[in-house]
Amino acid sequence: MIKYVLMLPLALALASCGNTSETNTVDSVKNLVDFDSVDYSDSSAPAEWPRVVLKTTVGNLTLALNPEQKLHTANFLKLVKSKYYNGHLFHRVIKDFMVQTGDPKSINAGPMAMLGDGGPSYVVTNEIKPNLYHFKGALAAARQSDDVNPMKNSSGSQFFIVTGTLLDDLHFKQSLEAQAFERFRNDPANQDYVRKGQALSQSGNMAALQELEQEVQKKMQPVIEELFGKIPSEVKQRYANWGGTPSLDNNYTVFGKLISGYNVLNAIENEPTGSADRPKKDVKIIEASIQE
Repeated sequence: MIKYVLMLPLALALASCGNTSETNTVDSVKNLVDFDSVDYSDSSAPAEWPRVVLKTTVGNLTLALNPEQKLHTANFLKLVKSKYYNGHLFHRVIKDFMVQTGDPKSINAGPMAMLGDGGPSYVVTNEIKPNLYHFKGALAAARQSDDVNPMKNSSGSQFFIVTGTLLDDLHFKQSLEAQAFERFRNDPANQDYVRKGQALSQSGNMAALQELEQEVQKKMQPVIEELFGKIPSEVKQRYANWGGTPSLDNNYTVFGKLISGYNVLNAIENEPTGSADRPKKDVKIIEASIQE
């Protein structure tokens, strides 16, 4: 994990999760979370949340959209009403992570087509909130990576549903490494490490780079512990018992959740995949409709 996180940033490219795929936890988050009305860790949702049904080739997925995420919910409903999503493939599927769709280029796409960069000509302003988590079943907007999209604005159409995995404290802390490294990298006191890492990466001296990574990892541990300590215990428990992908928290806009069709979600994430994480057998949205 550290090798992946450290080497690429020091080579001027901190990797993000998701192509057109794809912050800090604050002390006040405990006061922001209303676990009765906004509960992303199971299949319930308030009655006033609009419902959308995705009829797919492997079964139905029913989504509930959070009306407080006004820009994303309005945009999603607009696209559903216009039948925009009909025929789209789940073009990117990563087991224990997420399933992604919403690229119009995937309609009738051949098996060798490169997918993931399609969508309308606009982006949606990010609505990232510290009290909306990437628990299993969370509906979130895909986006381009930070190097070309520093404001973390969302794709106009692509979205993903989190599958994730169960996380004990150790693995939860590992999920915070990227966030901790970003803080480390941006600290002026650590620029010598950044420059040294860039030089070692360019020279190909992997042994020295590994030694540097171990040193940086030790320096990051207090930051990771600090970040972990600020996360509400209820959130940790739900990631441990329900699952999800906390490394995405505070980086992508969550605007809804899956409330029915977890067996279908599991079937999609377990489809064998080939190049660019595309399922070898097409999984298609036959029709997306608003549930009245």
